Amino acid sequence: MGDSYKSFDVVVIGGGPSGLALSLVLRRHTSLSVAVIEKTTYDMQRVGETLSPGTQSLLHYLGVWDSFKSSGHLTSFGSSASWGTGDLTTRDFISTPYGNGWHLDRRRFDETLARHSEEAGVLILRDAVARCYPQAKGGWKVEAKGRIVYSQIEAPFLVDATGVTATVARCAGARRQVVDRMVGVSATIEFPEQAPSDTFTLVEAFEFGWLYSARLPGLRAIVVLMTDPDLVRAHGWANLERLWAVLRTSPHIWNRVKTGRPTGPPRVFPTFSAYLNPVYGRDWIAVGDAAASYDPLSSSGIARALDSGIRGARALHRHLYLHQPDEFAAHNRYIQTSYSEYLEQRHRYYAMERRWPSSPFWVRRHRMHQMPEDHRPLWRTDYLPARLKDQLPEIGNGGM
Repeated sequence: MGDSYKSFDVVVIGGGPSGLALSLVLRRHTSLSVAVIEKTTYDMQRVGETLSPGTQSLLHYLGVWDSFKSSGHLTSFGSSASWGTGDLTTRDFISTPYGNGWHLDRRRFDETLARHSEEAGVLILRDAVARCYPQAKGGWKVEAKGRIVYSQIEAPFLVDATGVTATVARCAGARRQVVDRMVGVSATIEFPEQAPSDTFTLVEAFEFGWLYSARLPGLRAIVVLMTDPDLVRAHGWANLERLWAVLRTSPHIWNRVKTGRPTGPPRVFPTFSAYLNPVYGRDWIAVGDAAASYDPLSSSGIARALDSGIRGARALHRHLYLHQPDEFAAHNRYIQTSYSEYLEQRHRYYAMERRWPSSPFWVRRHRMHQMPEDHRPLWRTDYLPARLKDQLPEIGNGGM
């Protein structure tokens, strides 16, 4: 591509499940050209996640179901939780219409989506960082730069699939409404001889948060401590020995991991709940965690990401190709209404755990968060380039 600009109808910033789902739908069901800029090469280990049985309908729709089945993801037959009581309660997936779930190898899962996207005609620029330059008359110029990649792209439309950072949307003026600041502290466990036979997802509450554990393919498992950043700092849980000490005091988690050994130091990553308002502008739309991120307790992160990408692609096609100007406003209302319902459900789940009433983590979780009733978009002008500030009323109207 050199110094000249290559043109695409849509450029997606972020090649995770939501961005790739959107790209796949656009290429398979429209004539729009799509490029994806992804900062990794899909060869890094990522935190695993349990995929619920019902997600297979989304995988069928995306046309990746057969590849998914043959990718070696570990079958999950249910979930167990010690929540509100020290006893363990079990839910078996056999009672659902779809049967079993899966413990994902996230690296392999994302690779599968990327391969199918490329086969459908999506250009994926790996190991590249995107710099996006809004144009005064609309549209974008995008620079993708990495160790072996340098591309310049023009596109009338940009998709923000950058995850919880929502980089594109915030730079375009949308406001990120943060519900909490929760983080995860994860460690991968390797078992020298035999992994636990129990493949259920395991959740266990403790005084300053909760713990999650799931099997991974091979002789491995993952364990994640969910809490707030100030508590991680206060207790030193980014240190492996201190994290291990917490596991020893959590009987159900410890019973699963006690024969294993950590493969490396803990990794701290954001898991906070937040939503974007609005999720679109004149020439951009946000999907996945960039649009709305959810508490891992909901066990629906990947499914929500795929669904968000699919819905975003439909809205984008109707807006760009069918010239339906109110489509983005309707999509925004859907996201906001769904998130309001999620917040109510989240409050009910956390309200069930009352064993540590003075713990700062649980005090914060027992507060009820609510969405603004009218869901009006909230804009900030301080993020906008000066040349775009006078265009804000036009961008902000969007059929609201």
